[in-house]
Amino acid sequence: MMENYSSGKGVVMLIAFYNTKSLGIRYLETALEQNSFETDAVYYKGFNSQNPAVTTQTELKLLRERIAAKKPLLIGLSVMSSMYLETVDLVIETIKASFDIPVVCGGAYATMFPGRFLDGGVEFVIRSDGEEPLCRLAEAVYQKSGYDDIPSLCYRAEEGNVINDIGALQADIDRYGLPAIISRSACYIGNDTLTEGDPQRYTMSYEVIASRGCPFTCSYCCCVNLRRLLPKGTPPVRSRSVKSVIDELIIAKKELKRLVYVHFYDEIFPNVPGWIEEFAAEYKKHIHLPFAIWSHPQMVSADVLKKLVAVGLREVTMGIQSGSAHIRKDVFHRYEKQEDIIRAARLLKESGVRWISYDFMLQHPFESDGDLLETFELLKHFPTPFELQLHGLNFLPGTDIVPLAVENGILTEGELDKIMYAPMTEQFGAYWKRDNEAMSQLIYELIYCQQFGPLRKKAAALAADPLNHQNKIHALYNRGRILYKLRHFARKADMVLQSKRMK
Repeated sequence: MMENYSSGKGVVMLIAFYNTKSLGIRYLETALEQNSFETDAVYYKGFNSQNPAVTTQTELKLLRERIAAKKPLLIGLSVMSSMYLETVDLVIETIKASFDIPVVCGGAYATMFPGRFLDGGVEFVIRSDGEEPLCRLAEAVYQKSGYDDIPSLCYRAEEGNVINDIGALQADIDRYGLPAIISRSACYIGNDTLTEGDPQRYTMSYEVIASRGCPFTCSYCCCVNLRRLLPKGTPPVRSRSVKSVIDELIIAKKELKRLVYVHFYDEIFPNVPGWIEEFAAEYKKHIHLPFAIWSHPQMVSADVLKKLVAVGLREVTMGIQSGSAHIRKDVFHRYEKQEDIIRAARLLKESGVRWISYDFMLQHPFESDGDLLETFELLKHFPTPFELQLHGLNFLPGTDIVPLAVENGILTEGELDKIMYAPMTEQFGAYWKRDNEAMSQLIYELIYCQQFGPLRKKAAALAADPLNHQNKIHALYNRGRILYKLRHFARKADMVLQSKRMK
């Protein structure tokens, strides 16, 4: 049975795509309910990067039935990525064909390309922080009043699309409140079924974000271009207070009965003066769970790591993307030097972080076999054990690497459009695709083997002449894949055991 509750003004339905933990709609749920609106959260399909699937007609029928039952006055779609636009478009078409209910899109992709949705029949788009603009829009729909002066709102008008300036941003993001840990009224639609309740209630890992924004300018990422849209003077990173973060985690511990560890999804874990010290003290006092963070070679500090490890830091993922200084600087717009990366790897190991992962984007059109070999050589300096997350490069709309590819004659604008707006299966296939060229494939496999101490010496010997040792390299790589799977299970088990130790 769907839960019925009343807060006065009617229902706003919020739909998240391929993300059952979507922080975006959870923050919006809090804001709307604080302004006397009911919410209904629809977590539409789960994330699967290996076998992504477009929505089915059965799932669209289930969504229609949900909308008919809830009778929302406004439907909000969280469109974070271009990689699942097939499903987003089908959902929009379904809503428009069956209901006379206004639709508003938000999220990273909608922020950068509002015209794409307005031209496609969507009434509204909200850019950047959506908490205040969405509440004002919902109020306008409820009151049947004007909305033209709402900051960040984009809408269709007789004279064309109106794109209001981004505004109503809180410098103190604590004022947005805490996200809904468990959505009050929610369902999951996927695998041709509708399951009542918030799918997050069964999670073993809780995702939290302690800040908004990123200070870096990576060409393959949309963060820098989202930052360029913000009003002048907006800090590149806005951090929450330690109290706000800890209050959220205390609720998560209480509500999520299977919770084992916490995953901070900040682009870079906060490093505001005094923040780490206060966080470490409060986390130790109240939370008692292992946690994971993302980091950056230029942000690694031995002192910070020591304090975080002491209170539960168990896993760090660091993006490096290439061992080639040329690729990092001239293509990816990352300016750390080889010695910065090696130093960071050494500090991570010495700090006692149990699980260390490094992210690399390999075998893309900008890269030569020589660049790949530089990655292999760089990894020789990394102390084991560590994990490599190896994948390809996705060209995403609105990122700086797209015009860079055109300027360098890598791809034409037409070719890039076909790549960026290809079907979902093709886009994720490109993400995991491996180069078929023999030398590139062999170097890739040697790179993969670098993460395992027992395989390193053999890999180094084979790297002297890969083409004459193809079968040996393939065999070594297959051993590495077995070790990778075993380590995956070991890491999961370690988190569970560490969680029990810390309670």
